[in-house]
Amino acid sequence: MARYSRISAKEREELLTEFCEAISVLKSPEEIMNFIVDLLTRQELVMLAKRIKIAKLLIEGKDYREIEKLLKVSHGTIAKVSHWLMEGGEGFRIIAERTKKEKPKFSRWDLAMIDWRKFRKTHPLYFWPQLLIEEVIKTMNKKQKDKLRRAIEKLNRKSKLYREISRLLV
Repeated sequence: MARYSRISAKEREELLTEFCEAISVLKSPEEIMNFIVDLLTRQELVMLAKRIKIAKLLIEGKDYREIEKLLKVSHGTIAKVSHWLMEGGEGFRIIAERTKKEKPKFSRWDLAMIDWRKFRKTHPLYFWPQLLIEEVIKTMNKKQKDKLRRAIEKLNRKSKLYREISRLLV
């Protein structure tokens, strides 16, 4: 808390504005998910997602006991979100309204892939051959890619390497 108070109100406002601008340039749910996964720990991500869900359920008129049981959260957490909704809560209301119709749910596979991408990003030395191939392919022109594609087609089409390189050449 001491570090937070060391910056001026103007600096805090500038940081918040910059943060909001960073989010606003993201164009798809996948981009937003990748950003949030990079930004937050899994525990923080779950905590924030639960707050949004609590707000939605309160807006729908669900009672505290129902929410406690459904989301496995404390009475105090629900009370805090309820207080935010009473004090204003426009952000929660916008999210609740705009996500009412479509509810994207991430499967276990999606969450596993997020963890895998994060691991790959934080431990690149384990993946250096693949990363090297990806970078080389990115620098190739169309003629070079076609030549590599013809050479790769001679490989076993069922191999993992073949499928990965074919995907990168598209």
